[in-house]
Amino acid sequence: MTAAVRGAIRVLAPEVAARIAAGEVVERPVSVVRELLDNAIDAGATRISLEIQDGGLTLIKVSDDGRGIEPEELELAFERHATSKIAALDDLGHVHTLGFRGEALPSIAAAADLEVVSRVESEPVGVLAVLVEGKVVRRQAKPSPRGTTIAVRELFARVPARRKFLGSAGAEARQVVTLASHYALAYPGIAFHAVSGGRRALVTSGDGDMRHAFAAIYGAEMGAAMLDVDFEDEAAGVKGLCGPSSVHRGNRAAISFFVNGRWVQSRPLTFALIDAYQSQLPIGRHPVAALHIALPDEAVDVNVHPAKAEVRFRDERAVGRAVRRAVSAALEASRVVAWEQPRPAAAVLTRPLHEPVPEALRGPQPVQAAMNLTRAPAEQPSGTMKQRAVLPMLRVVGQLNATYVICEGPDGMYLLDQHAAHERVVYDRLISAPVSGERSTQPLLEPFVLELEPAAAATLEEHRESLARLGLETEPFGDNAALIRSAPAGLGARDLAGEVRALLQKLESEQRVDDPFGKAAATVACHASVRAGMLLSMEEMRRLVEDLERTASPRTCPHGRPTLVHLGTDAIERQFGRR
Repeated sequence: MTAAVRGAIRVLAPEVAARIAAGEVVERPVSVVRELLDNAIDAGATRISLEIQDGGLTLIKVSDDGRGIEPEELELAFERHATSKIAALDDLGHVHTLGFRGEALPSIAAAADLEVVSRVESEPVGVLAVLVEGKVVRRQAKPSPRGTTIAVRELFARVPARRKFLGSAGAEARQVVTLASHYALAYPGIAFHAVSGGRRALVTSGDGDMRHAFAAIYGAEMGAAMLDVDFEDEAAGVKGLCGPSSVHRGNRAAISFFVNGRWVQSRPLTFALIDAYQSQLPIGRHPVAALHIALPDEAVDVNVHPAKAEVRFRDERAVGRAVRRAVSAALEASRVVAWEQPRPAAAVLTRPLHEPVPEALRGPQPVQAAMNLTRAPAEQPSGTMKQRAVLPMLRVVGQLNATYVICEGPDGMYLLDQHAAHERVVYDRLISAPVSGERSTQPLLEPFVLELEPAAAATLEEHRESLARLGLETEPFGDNAALIRSAPAGLGARDLAGEVRALLQKLESEQRVDDPFGKAAATVACHASVRAGMLLSMEEMRRLVEDLERTASPRTCPHGRPTLVHLGTDAIERQFGRR
């Protein structure tokens, strides 16, 4: 096909080229925040303030007390490829700043309206500049403290197609708060203050102590439990904090790596960290760590990702080996963690297990209430197929390893995963509750205040309405805290605070279910269901099978795992030599 058929070759208009280039740097609000934080840190700031509205779509405002921008250079800062970080090609091999490409400010200006106020130490007043579509439309003197404040308004307002691909305001806000938390760990000597939607999301002291910054994000208790990491070999130096084997999470969100001061996402480093915890964590759980890795300039390439979120190592195995050895040494030097019975966070209106038995004689009990099995609604949603067509008639025989229900069916033996099966039962009940008007909720005798990490608080804010429909009624209570008034039946009978935190962690990483209510329901169902390792009576097992038969999709849990497996009679007889 010739060029004439395709259309004449032409040079794109400057504003079109600018918006296309901006798309590589500014993908969503968190991309803007990252670029502005990079500039503030590179300017030598000791205090950084971040404010966002509507997840950053309406407003992103970053203020710092850094060096500021010279008045005669203010317009130049918004020209493409304008930077103070590098001057020659050789400088790319020795990048010691977070920003260096000269694309951040012009890319942001192409995607939103900007207002910049900056003052350097040598000037008596600052300069205000307002930019629309990348051009300075107003400039004037303005009294201001030393440093720079950049306000980004109506991000992607002129590119509505880009907004369609963004998440909800709550989801975008959570990403921004998570990013700010990582930067606070990367630079504990900088005081960070982040506000989202008028609520304070993050505050660190900036005293230079990484443990204090960690405690400000994850809580004082976890901060005190972390182990110090300090290791160096010929490949890299590794310092920071890692959790003992008793501290773990349901996802990898609490793993932070900083390479020469840059927060990066690295699969090799993550695998090395997890390998150090091999066989020390429960299945499906992930470690908690914040590690600073120092490398020579020539050992790492920071110019491999448009958003500077990834780096390339000259010797990937050597760096991974250093991380693994550093964490292993910290774990080996740690003390044995004492076993402690979980304490209930608040009284719940449920009948306790083994009520007639004195507390001193009970011994350790499962951290879960008695299995709550009730009859599912007799009427099934329209369009569902009859359940006998997808689940065979099963007769309960017994229980294996306190995890699997052994059943006899039409053609052999069936093993039912009690957690997956009960998860499906609870999920279907939760999904149908808003329609049927029935909701199984445990009101608390006394509401209690739950302290949360910034990311968890943002997750709760994003899903507050859906969780309330499911029985977890909360309301904001100051910064990064919530007042818990009620809980779904079966959730956290012995440690409700821990269950809610774990629920929010899992909800943050939930990917199998798309709609917000279904996602919340699947997560609540997982935490309110009977667990592996819990002994069930024959009656409870029969009721579980009967309730599973009445669900819409009895062969899988809400996350897609099978609820039962089948071992046919032919296969059994072959094993015994009968065929």
